[in-house]
Amino acid sequence: MQEIPPQLQHQIMQLQQLQQRLEMLVAQKSQMEIRMKEAEKALSELEKLDEDSVVYKNVGSILVKSQKDKVKEELIDKKDTLEMRLKTIQRQEERTRKQFEEARTKIQSALQRPGTTSDLGNLGPM
Repeated sequence: MQEIPPQLQHQIMQLQQLQQRLEMLVAQKSQMEIRMKEAEKALSELEKLDEDSVVYKNVGSILVKSQKDKVKEELIDKKDTLEMRLKTIQRQEERTRKQFEEARTKIQSALQRPGTTSDLGNLGPM
């Protein structure tokens, strides 16, 4: 059994880096989705309150009394920002996933040629 050529070893290393980036993007997307749901839930609860209801918001580790309209406006801004970030992360994830699949296919093809090993180890589909 022959060793993997240096160029192919480098491509495998790049594939592993793409896999790590993809995992990081998936984790970031999950965090953004959680934060979006929290903002949506808070907005939903605000809508149920009367206009003269007392509302508090987090400021650091304390709660501060605030106006309902001001809190609602801040939550809407936060939600809009989170939506933009989420879309950006989704585009990055799609692009990285495509790069990963292209690199993996290229490496598998190279490894199937006579004279190279045929084991990619843990570089399976994501």
